[in-house]
Amino acid sequence: MTGHRRGAGGAGGAPRRAGSRSRARSPWAAGSDTATGQGRRRQRRVLVLGAVGAALAVVLLAVSVIVFTGGDDGPPTTHPTTTGVSWASGANANPPNDLGAWEQWVGRPTDIAILFTARTNWETVTQADWPMSDFRDYPGALSIAQPLFPRGSNEAACARGEYDGHWRDFGNTLLRNGRPDAIVRLGWEFNGDWFRDWLPRDSGTWKVCFTRAAAALRSTAPQVKIEWNMTAHRDTMENGDGVWEAYPGDDVVDIIGIDAYDSSPASMTQKIFNEQCNRPSGVCTVARFAREHGKQLAVAEWGLDRRASAGGGGDNPFYIEKMYEFFLANRDILAYEAYYSASPDENDNVASSLHNPATNPDSARRYLELFGGPRRPATGTSGAAR
Repeated sequence: MTGHRRGAGGAGGAPRRAGSRSRARSPWAAGSDTATGQGRRRQRRVLVLGAVGAALAVVLLAVSVIVFTGGDDGPPTTHPTTTGVSWASGANANPPNDLGAWEQWVGRPTDIAILFTARTNWETVTQADWPMSDFRDYPGALSIAQPLFPRGSNEAACARGEYDGHWRDFGNTLLRNGRPDAIVRLGWEFNGDWFRDWLPRDSGTWKVCFTRAAAALRSTAPQVKIEWNMTAHRDTMENGDGVWEAYPGDDVVDIIGIDAYDSSPASMTQKIFNEQCNRPSGVCTVARFAREHGKQLAVAEWGLDRRASAGGGGDNPFYIEKMYEFFLANRDILAYEAYYSASPDENDNVASSLHNPATNPDSARRYLELFGGPRRPATGTSGAAR
């Protein structure tokens, strides 16, 4: 569950996404297929969002976020006895990923698609119809990764309101493409060092920037959901502040999110998984915070990591099991989760693919056993519904 997202080649580094690449035609594409889009570099940006019931009717009996099986130092002695998903589950849709083929493989429709805009300039970030136009006929929800600002801009100007107009433009872009209720991951993975354009220089200024961008976006798209999204395994930001120093406030954020890949350290034992899960930038900590603040939880990107330079666990079905248990235990607040299945052209990325190609066959089998097949009843879940 840990994809420390560093630049390419760094130990524990985040996988890089390819720069600009041609788009693969989506099965739901409504627009032309001539535009190019910038991939989500460094981490797997995948699809997501689903039409799963939105009623939070479950009373939790414990404050603990997750129940794990097995001893601390070895593999679990028991395995999950429940299979199937009863929450909003998806996968990455661009960089090019054949979502239709993924759905056929998994044996059920996806609920949400993870998208990444081209980060070239303000026009591609906030005014271009792509990639949303390719998903106008997609019945699930969209989770869109957006930089707080493109290269050449800065958090101080953002905090002064100089970019508010751009975010109002993006709200209109969502409306124009029939996605007024999209989930937007503003400044995602801000605590890594791979997306250097929008990592916090001054935490206070960055929070003001985030707040202004969210408010401007909501002024034209009031139904939009704002997700504050960190990366796992990065407790401290590059400016020296703890990751939670960048939280802009409950009045700004709808969903608390984290991206997690199996690296630095890889979860090869129960003890390691528990330790990384409960560190400040661990998924268990994020889930607890979401509960305490009355927010929904999201894991927009999660997956395996085969990079030796990042301490990746490779083909590790144990990690698939642990994440399934985590989602099951937190399904009452889980807005969505999405597996990032890195495409073949992402050779410098995490090599997390489970299907087409089946880079990790043991984990692919375990994923199908746990996540595959018809959806279970959504009792007690709170998925992000269209």
